[in-house]
Amino acid sequence: MSLLDIIFTAILAWIVVYYLAIRFGKKYFAPYGPALLLKTSIGIRTIERVSKNKFWDYFLSAFYYIIPILGFFTIILLVWEAVLVLSIPKSEALPLTYILALPGINPAIPILYGIIGLIVAVGLHEASHGIAARRFNIKVKSTGLLWLVIPIGAFVEPDEDEVKQRDPKTRAKIFAAGPAMNIIIAIITILAAISIANYITPVPGAVVYGSINPSFQPGEIIQSINNVNITNYSQIFSLSLTPGQMVNVTVLSHNPNIQINGIKLSASNYINVNGVKYYILDIKTFYGLYITGLIKNSPAYNSTIKVGSILISLNGQYIDNYSNFLKVFYKYKPGNVVTLTTMFNGKLNNYTVTLGSRYNYLLSQGVTPSPGDKNLPYLGVYLDPLGLEFFDQYSYLNLIRNPLNQGILGLFIYVGLPLHFEMPLPDALMYSYASSPYLWTLEETFYWLFWLNFALGLTNVLPIVPLDGGYVLMNIPALNKNEKLRNYIVATVSLIILFLIMWQIIIPRL
Repeated sequence: MSLLDIIFTAILAWIVVYYLAIRFGKKYFAPYGPALLLKTSIGIRTIERVSKNKFWDYFLSAFYYIIPILGFFTIILLVWEAVLVLSIPKSEALPLTYILALPGINPAIPILYGIIGLIVAVGLHEASHGIAARRFNIKVKSTGLLWLVIPIGAFVEPDEDEVKQRDPKTRAKIFAAGPAMNIIIAIITILAAISIANYITPVPGAVVYGSINPSFQPGEIIQSINNVNITNYSQIFSLSLTPGQMVNVTVLSHNPNIQINGIKLSASNYINVNGVKYYILDIKTFYGLYITGLIKNSPAYNSTIKVGSILISLNGQYIDNYSNFLKVFYKYKPGNVVTLTTMFNGKLNNYTVTLGSRYNYLLSQGVTPSPGDKNLPYLGVYLDPLGLEFFDQYSYLNLIRNPLNQGILGLFIYVGLPLHFEMPLPDALMYSYASSPYLWTLEETFYWLFWLNFALGLTNVLPIVPLDGGYVLMNIPALNKNEKLRNYIVATVSLIILFLIMWQIIIPRL
């Protein structure tokens, strides 16, 4: 069956199940748009027992004040993001599937970790509403699951009539309880993830992340080049070897069956690092800065330079590393004509290129250039030593050990790891750490528990109806003295937030 057939069959089956549930199972099922609410009494006794602890009085009283404050700062964050999206080129706008934090829809969220995290986040969110209701002696009528082919949420149903009869402050505390629980769980799980990260050990060397050089595979760890020891990828950027010469590269690989051009490489030896086996391979390849990509309609693109070529010289000056390239390149101005000498398949080629303007290029990408860019040249090539992109295992580990090491920006980078497909790490990059896969499983589990609780909590503190933050705003006692003014304020704030959200969706795609 094709994917389209599977989707069509699943939709048809769900329509049948939906009809049967509504027609014959009204006692247990209720419609909720295209989804079904499965009502049960499971968990009500647990909610009853847990709610008797006096701790909840302090918890609810504290977050009654904290949630509106967080809601205000979340609006500030939305305004800041609305400004940032003005500089995002259309080509870099994320697909709309990234907007929903749902596993199976959002490609950045792994299915298994996503489902586990979502069940915990939504389940505890709803349970917290139920605990708050019982703390104020409000009956919990039912609990249950929200189904749309698969479970996509949970709910706790307090008696609405009893809730409406309570004073605004009590109602606000009940609504605040859900996001408050998510925030607490996010704090606990991020601390657990940070603690586990301190037991992860990096393997010294330059870790290959991507390659156009057929001699190397992602996940391999370069140990030396022509007997120069490599402990970090940055060392490769400062090597001074003759471009185009053959060099000997020693790498560690987790795969003993590497083939280059159909020829199997034999591992000369292997080592154990913390119980993880790495095979030692000796590879011969051409040294230099490889042209790994060309920007469309750039000077280099129009000169027909081939991707995979090695840059040998610029106007006769040898280019042995990236720092040297920049030093030579920025001697020239926009409009200057230069000669690039490259090597492709062992053959030297010369290309005459008229340099463009970096200022004009940035403008064409929707990026605001600085005045200094007017005098800078533009070539339009991506250059990587040995034709490789590298993964900095040390910086990554420092980040997951201490997300706030770079201040609030570090936390944003930490939360954004899934957008770069770096949490969980690709299988090949796991071997840049000599640590048990079980340790990584724990690390990733706690990370996704943090991530989804953080996302759900931060979303629900927004003071917009029908989110919890909106109902907290509606039930602030001072606003309830004038119902007309309250409704006007809530509607205005909701429209402003909705505008900011839609702005971030639409503007990068114009």
